[in-house]
Amino acid sequence: MKYKVITMNKFYKDVEFPKNREIYGIYHSSDWSPIPGYNNKVFMIVFNLDYKLFSPVDYLDAQEYAKGCVQALNGVQKTKRDKTPIFGQLTYFKSKVLTHKSGNKYIQVFALTNEKKNKSLFRMGDAIDVVPSMKERKNPTTETVDEYISKVEKILAEPPKKRGRPKKTDEQKAADAKNKQMVSDMKKRGRPAKTKKEK
Repeated sequence: MKYKVITMNKFYKDVEFPKNREIYGIYHSSDWSPIPGYNNKVFMIVFNLDYKLFSPVDYLDAQEYAKGCVQALNGVQKTKRDKTPIFGQLTYFKSKVLTHKSGNKYIQVFALTNEKKNKSLFRMGDAIDVVPSMKERKNPTTETVDEYISKVEKILAEPPKKRGRPKKTDEQKAADAKNKQMVSDMKKRGRPAKTKKEK
């Protein structure tokens, strides 16, 4: 199948990528912990495919095309010596068709890789043009603006919590006084006198 992974160095000119190497994807900085083994055995990456090579005649939709591209990338070796996949062992997660500032369409692919540090991929903070917006989080908030404002105002209206140890109850104070008195009485008595051994 024909496909092309777009290099991010030229695609996102507003983002500063390393100049000494080509970057084909980024590690997604959001928390994907609901995925089993995430951030331990698997890591989420994002890369872009050229939409021009997608043909609706050959594939049902762009998602099916993206799945095929992920499978094809698993067969591309890094080098002749290193026969592991170029982006690590990939597992398709999701994809969507987006439009660049230039007006050209592209397919953004989310996939899981088993490699934490791949030279073809880059780890960075959330960028608006690279990763999904806040409304595409795994657990989006259902609060309205008014509800959120009222919640914040309620928190701000509460008196600040005092630092330090919590106050003792009357029972705890009485028990402490009793223990203190017992220790004081024992100190006053002193050690018992030594008795002489009878011969």
